[in-house]
Amino acid sequence: MSRIYNALIELVAATVFIIPVWCVYEKIFFQSWKRTLIYMIFGFYLVVVLALVGFPNITMSQMEFTVNLIPFIYMLSDLVNACLNVLLFVPFGFFLPMLWKEFRSIKRVALAGIVATFFIEISQLFTGRATDIDDIITNSIGTLIGYFTVRFVTENFTKRTLSDSKINDFYLICGSVGVIMFFLQPFVSTWLWGILLR
Repeated sequence: MSRIYNALIELVAATVFIIPVWCVYEKIFFQSWKRTLIYMIFGFYLVVVLALVGFPNITMSQMEFTVNLIPFIYMLSDLVNACLNVLLFVPFGFFLPMLWKEFRSIKRVALAGIVATFFIEISQLFTGRATDIDDIITNSIGTLIGYFTVRFVTENFTKRTLSDSKINDFYLICGSVGVIMFFLQPFVSTWLWGILLR
């Protein structure tokens, strides 16, 4: 429960930057308030993911190489954590094909899930947390479950995909969330925690 509470505080801190930045993006890149609001929801989801996995930031980083490259050893002994990792990435696999036609292919969604989770695991080398092959497996499974959920729920991606969305928007959103979480959000988060813990 404390991890969820912590993620909500991190989300509020990131929202301070996401909302005005996305408003600027709406004028320059997205050019649609509907698209911008949906992209904002996706951005909030990414913030929560990064907060839950312990993404590093400019105020705190410690290099520690704790790496597990042997699959399934710890997964079986901690099934609850493995299931939570799967659930964490189900929305990722759900959002991608719904928002961008380029991700209607299972290969592209699977690759996106693997790349995203690999990026997170590499970043954890700078947080003192363990980098684990099991997390890559479970997160990728979650991404695929999300993708197949979309396939099951919507018979035709074309009708359900956000119209006129561009793949560059995806990269812009992911890059912006990463920059906000690394450079800006920690300062607001520290201020919020200071108020809450008085």
